[in-house]
Amino acid sequence: MEDYNFTPLKPARQIAAPLGWTYAEQFDPFEAYLGPYFHRIADAAHEFAFIVDDRHTNAAGIAHGGALLTFADAALGYALWNATDRAPCVTVSQQSNFLSAANVGDLIACRPEVVRKTREIVFMRADFKAGDRTIFTAAAVWKIWPKV
Repeated sequence: MEDYNFTPLKPARQIAAPLGWTYAEQFDPFEAYLGPYFHRIADAAHEFAFIVDDRHTNAAGIAHGGALLTFADAALGYALWNATDRAPCVTVSQQSNFLSAANVGDLIACRPEVVRKTREIVFMRADFKAGDRTIFTAAAVWKIWPKV
């Protein structure tokens, strides 16, 4: 962490973490605005979540795709960061498929997976669920930034 001078930020809204979850560290101001995001380790895998609130909705009152995609980018990034010993990484591309609506109050959770990793490029994916219902899926390509 000290190598990159990242400073953890406080989320714009302070709410209690759901049972079994802790606050995920947030370093990006935009993600901190949309957060808090939550983290836990279950079955030796990192999982991430957030609770949909009024800041995350569209005109129809359901979760806005942009808020969901921002969370997907953050969750995949957190998982990759942990898988690369906290090396800085950047998104090259992300593809998502929306399957169901998410409502205010829904806890959206995912367990990101590293599909393939080379020296500089990592392929990841995750299913984003509210309970047993899959809200959307995401797949992304990331570049590991070399240490300076």
